[in-house]
Amino acid sequence: MLKALAVLRTLFLVFIVGYTVRAMPWWTSVARTFDEQYARCSATVGLLMRAAWLAVAWIALETVLGWLMARRRPLEPDVPKARTGEPPFAPPPHR
Repeated sequence: MLKALAVLRTLFLVFIVGYTVRAMPWWTSVARTFDEQYARCSATVGLLMRAAWLAVAWIALETVLGWLMARRRPLEPDVPKARTGEPPFAPPPHR
């Protein structure tokens, strides 16, 4: 599960970086007048806001999944617990 989340996180990071770079106003050609520059900048604000909200949604999803995974019971160890203070078995000798 953790490896799948790491792969999804990487894919989302590549997507959100590409989406944001494409939405930046300097990505298009240089504006000649102030009105043209204002029109291009105001048109990209919506795209940048969408990219920010996608990033916030991803952080919220990872937080919820992290809390759900933390609530799971840990796996029981294969080695039985010793009733005394001694370890249950001795380590192998060195050769």
